[in-house]
Amino acid sequence: MIKAKHSALISKLLFAIALSLLLHAPFSNVIGQDHHNILQKKVTLKPQRTTIFEALNQLSDSIGYFFAYDSKAVQSDRMVRISIKDIPLKSALEQILNDTTLRIRVADRHILIYPSHGSQNTQQGSLKPAPKKLIIKGRVVDGSSMKPLSFATVGIPDIGLGNIANLDGVFILTLPADTSITTVTISHIGYKSKRVPISILQETIVDIPLVVNYISIQEVIIRNIEPSHLVKNAVGRIPDNFSQEPLYLTSFYREGVIINKKYQNYSEAIFQIYKAPYSKGYETDQIKLLKSRKTQNIEQTDTLSIKLKAGVHSTLALDIAKNLPTFLDNESGNNYNYFKSDIVTIDNKNAYQVYFTQNSRTSDPLFTGVIYIDMENLAILGADFEVTPMHIAKVADEYLQKSNWQFRIKPVRIKYSIRYKEFNHKYYISHVRGDLEFKYRKRKGFFYNPFQLFFELMVSQPSTENVERFKPKETATTNNVFFDTSYEYDEAFWSGFNYISPEQSVFDALNQINAKIEEITQEK
Repeated sequence: MIKAKHSALISKLLFAIALSLLLHAPFSNVIGQDHHNILQKKVTLKPQRTTIFEALNQLSDSIGYFFAYDSKAVQSDRMVRISIKDIPLKSALEQILNDTTLRIRVADRHILIYPSHGSQNTQQGSLKPAPKKLIIKGRVVDGSSMKPLSFATVGIPDIGLGNIANLDGVFILTLPADTSITTVTISHIGYKSKRVPISILQETIVDIPLVVNYISIQEVIIRNIEPSHLVKNAVGRIPDNFSQEPLYLTSFYREGVIINKKYQNYSEAIFQIYKAPYSKGYETDQIKLLKSRKTQNIEQTDTLSIKLKAGVHSTLALDIAKNLPTFLDNESGNNYNYFKSDIVTIDNKNAYQVYFTQNSRTSDPLFTGVIYIDMENLAILGADFEVTPMHIAKVADEYLQKSNWQFRIKPVRIKYSIRYKEFNHKYYISHVRGDLEFKYRKRKGFFYNPFQLFFELMVSQPSTENVERFKPKETATTNNVFFDTSYEYDEAFWSGFNYISPEQSVFDALNQINAKIEEITQEK
C-alpha cells in the first residue's frame, strides 16, 4: 500500500529521463555633494595588520555607514597594515584600499566601492536611448564566512515582485525604469532580512552580507505542540492560508543536463501560469508558454545523450500544498518520524523547523527532509526534502524512462526545494527546484560516470486581475520533453522579464558551446 502511494507520487512528478553602469570621475573625485561631510569625517583606527574586510567593518562601526562592494574586485581578504589617526574617511579608505582604479559613491547610509569599467552609455558622442527597465544586481553572502547564500530571495514584498539568487548567491532583478521604489528586501532562511538601496545595486555586483538571526526565547511564544500534530494542523490550515481564488503567476523556468562536467542541454522560458484555487488539484493548473530559448552542446565523441522529461509538469506537481506528498498526507504519516528543531526566520516570519525521516519499520523508499511552518498562522512556508538515501536504488525504475541497453544507470541523490510567499494575505508557490544526480557506465565497463539534471521555477509576480482559464490552443503541454519545444528568441522580450542568473560554472560552460545562447545573463 505504501509502495503504491509512493509510486503514485513519483508518477505524478514524472521525472523520466529520455536517453538518446555611467560613471567617469576617478576615485578621489567621485564624492556625492549631499554626503561630502561623511567622507570628510575624521576617523581613527588603531595601528594593526588586518584584512581589508575587517578594516572596513571597523570603519563601518565607527561611522554608522555600511560598505557595499564586490569582495572579488576589492580583494577583501588581502592583508594590509594600517595606521589611521584622525584623518578624513576618504583618506582612510585610500590607505586601506590602496587601489586607484576603485571608485566610491555614497547612497543613503551606504558607501559603494566599485572598479572603474569606463562608460558604456555613450557612443560617438550621443547617448543611448533611456532604458525601459531598471536592472539591479548583487551577490548575497553570509556575513561571517562571506560564502554565497544560494536561493536567497530578493524583491519588493508589498507588490509581490521578486526573484531568487542562484547557487552562487547572484541575483538580477528587473524593475520599471520610472519606479518610485527605492529599496529592495533581501532574505534567506535563518538570517535577518536586509533592506538595500536600489541606488547601490546599479553600477556593479556588490556583496550583500546577511547576519544570522538568533531568536531569543523571549521573542516568541513557545507552543508545546507535538511535531506530527503540528504538521497535521498545518495541512488542516491549507484552505485558510492558501489562495482560494485563481491567480496569474508570471514565472521563469529553466532546466539543464550536466554530463562529464559539461552542459549538454540548457533551456529556459517565461511562462504565465494559471494557478487554480488551492482547493483544487494541481492538475487544474495551466501553463502558457510566452517565450523560450535553449542551447545544446553534443559532440561526436559523446556516447550518451540525456534529456529531462516532464520537468515543467514536475514544477506543478511539487506544489506540495496542492499535491500532498507522503510526509504531509495523514494516511501515510505513520510511516514517518517527526522532530521539532530550531525556530528560524523566513521573510521576517518566525517559523518552526520540523524534520522528518521515514521510520525503520518502512522499507519502501519514502522521503527525508524538513518542513517550515509559520509559527503564527501555521502556514506551510516551504520544504527541503529528498528520497531517503538508503532506499534510493529502489526508485530507479520510477525515474528512468526505458534505458539504452548499452548503459547501466543508477540514482545517487534526488532532492527538491519548495518555497511559498504571501500575497494579499494568502500564500502561493514562489520557487521550486529539483536536483537529480545519477551515475552511468557501459554494461561491460568498470567505472561509473556522474551526470546531473536540474529544473527550477521562480515566480516573478502574481496577479489577481482578470484571471481566466487559458483557451485550449494557448495551453502548453507539460508532460513532454521541454527541450524539444520550438525555439523562440526575442531579445526585446527577454530584457523586460526577471530570470535567474546562471551559476558561474554554468556561465563558463555555456560560453564554450558552439551553438551560443543569446545573452543568458547580464555581465558579471
